[in-house]
Formats: sequence, C-alpha cells, structure tokens
Amino acid sequence: MSDRAALLDYAEQILDGAVDLGPRSARVAALLARSAFEDWLDEQHPWVVPSARRPTTASKLVALCTRDDPATGYRAQRAWAHLSRACHHHAYELQPSATEVRHLVAEVRDLDAGGVR
Repeated sequence: MSDRAALLDYAEQILDGAVDLGPRSARVAALLARSAFEDWLDEQHPWVVPSARRPTTASKLVALCTRDDPATGYRAQRAWAHLSRACHHHAYELQPSATEVRHLVAEVRDLDAGGVR
C-alpha cells in the first residue's frame, strides 16, 4: 500500500468514526486528503529540477493543465480549491461536512489512480 493510499484510508476511518476526533474530524480528514493530493501532484512533475525555490502548488496546477490531459489538470485544480477551503476554516463559516470531505477523498483517490471523469 502506498503512503497516499494509507493517508486516504486513514481519512476515511476518521470520517467513518473509527477514530474519534470530535467536531474537527472532517477537517483533519481533509488535511490528510490534501497531503495525499500534494504527494500525487509532486509526482506529476518529474521534470521540475530541485532547487532552493520549489514551485508553488498553484504553478504546478497550471503546468498540469497545459500537459497532455487538461481535463485532469482542471479536476486537480477543483480538488485543490475544495480541499484548501475545507482545511482553512473561518469562525463565520460552517465546518466542512463528512459527506463533502468523503467526496474529496474519493476525488483524490481517483486522480491518484489515473481516472478520468
């Protein structure tokens, strides 16, 4: 099992209630999914040369959209935006629901598997 799959499995366990984290459960699961997404995104750019300054996630997503399969790039951009919103909570906003985060976990799993919708 890959590290990404383990992170996504753990996120699902949290969402299922197997790991009780109280009212923050959905956000913690979203953070795990975002970490798995970032690992996947790093793997999509083998041509990026390690340097003192790493490219930002936004620039990696733009580059992904210009490659062979722009549909995957746009799906990745949407997933990133929704994961970031679920991870960064403001006092005036509702917590992300378990259903929303479960959908995002599935989206990251599907991107990792190379699925195209």
